[in-house]
Amino acid sequence: MTPFVFRRALADDLDRLVAVHMSGYPDARPYDARVRNFTANPLGPLDDLWVAIDTRGSLVGHAFLFALTGWYGGRPVAVGGIASLAVAPEARGRGVATHLLAHLHAVSLERGDALTLLYPFRLGFYARLGYAPTSRYRALKFSPAALPALPPGAPALTARPATGADRPALASCWGATARAGTGALARSDRVWDARLSHEAKTWFVVEGEAGPEGYVAWSLVPSETGGETTLVVHEMATRKDRAASSLWALVAAQGDQVHWVETEVADDDPLVWVLGDPDGLRGTTPSGARHPVGTVAAGPMIRVTDVPRALEARGWRQPGRLVIEVDGARYLVDAHDGAATVVPASAPAEVTTDVRTLASVALGGHRAADAARLGRLTAASPAALERAGAMLALPPFFSHDRF
Repeated sequence: MTPFVFRRALADDLDRLVAVHMSGYPDARPYDARVRNFTANPLGPLDDLWVAIDTRGSLVGHAFLFALTGWYGGRPVAVGGIASLAVAPEARGRGVATHLLAHLHAVSLERGDALTLLYPFRLGFYARLGYAPTSRYRALKFSPAALPALPPGAPALTARPATGADRPALASCWGATARAGTGALARSDRVWDARLSHEAKTWFVVEGEAGPEGYVAWSLVPSETGGETTLVVHEMATRKDRAASSLWALVAAQGDQVHWVETEVADDDPLVWVLGDPDGLRGTTPSGARHPVGTVAAGPMIRVTDVPRALEARGWRQPGRLVIEVDGARYLVDAHDGAATVVPASAPAEVTTDVRTLASVALGGHRAADAARLGRLTAASPAALERAGAMLALPPFFSHDRF
């Protein structure tokens, strides 16, 4: 039995919420900014924030459980987004976070979410609670001169600043990119309002004969000494592949003003293969790495709320049938026409794994073959492993909308 009571946050809790939040996230944000994080969060209202109350009636912890939608295999999936988890200093070590998360998992399961998603402060803590890693992403830093010219014969799309009238086109480009990938969130009007109203960001579109085909949002960040300026690409989305080349050409054209370009891309993004002299001919890093391009960073973590629900929610680009055993329970996955049915099975398992590995492979963009190499997944035969890999495969997880 939990020693805490859980309820939704109230406006009367705000002073206490800010105090707890400051102890968990001791950055430079002032009081008003933290209040806005609770009351005007683009992802959900104050009612999405849950608090833990101890036996003395004190509010000792809080965490958001947002109702989100993410794209997996080309289908929208109900996601419980957990964020802003914090515990009061005097209550740490009493299991507040563990009990609060267990409550949020139960709420998420009851309302029909296929998975919960969070950006961890410590991976090991959440792994013990059933969370699995998603794909790594690449945080790149390179000279704008490293970007290639447009491919021979490629049409140069017209670039111009975005206007308010372009908002539907931006959303269309975002939707096309999100549906093609794994983990990107469907954006509400509130999220778009927050993105587009950010004063430091500049938005550009490139358009062809039928209108905008892609967009990029960036900001310019001077160094503390004023000697170098970095162009930070916050997001890029396209409806057609040719738009990406024109957008990167637009970034390259800023080379007379900026010294560096920083951006984050999915693990399979081909940009890294066409960068020339990304380090601006500066040579090696202190560790001796030659011509560094950036770093590989951990993505969010996911937790499956219910195995059949999660597998049926995602899209399936490869048809087939597979008997999979997850933590001792066997299921028949029958995928066809982009969807799958998942029912209990009595036939021998063709693939055996645990729920954390399943989350990574079926929803997080990891390959079944890699899980097998790590000993986290076993297959009855090489053919079964190959079929499982083909059926379960998704592009690497990547999302610009972090929380």
